Amino acid sequence: MINETLTAMSPERTIEEARRFFTDSGATLPATIVEEGKNHLTVTTFRSRLAISAFPDPDGRGTRVRVSTLRSNDAVGKLLTLLATGEPGDETDSSGPE
Repeated sequence: MINETLTAMSPERTIEEARRFFTDSGATLPATIVEEGKNHLTVTTFRSRLAISAFPDPDGRGTRVRVSTLRSNDAVGKLLTLLATGEPGDETDSSGPE
């Protein structure tokens, strides 16, 4: 199964958010990272393995996110919704108030 969405976030930030989605302490569906690169992430869950990639949309509409898995997994829809609603300015700014 291949699912896709678009996001306004950069490909690198998209992969970071996907990693957090599966590995943060409060993760709904905890997963183990199998492989990670600049624009891709592969995780394994209790029942499946998910391959996540993020790359600039060829039509210039932001970042295209693709998630593929062999089995249906409820986490895919939740992850894609989270990424699609992410804003490029959501990053934590450590420089403090201006």
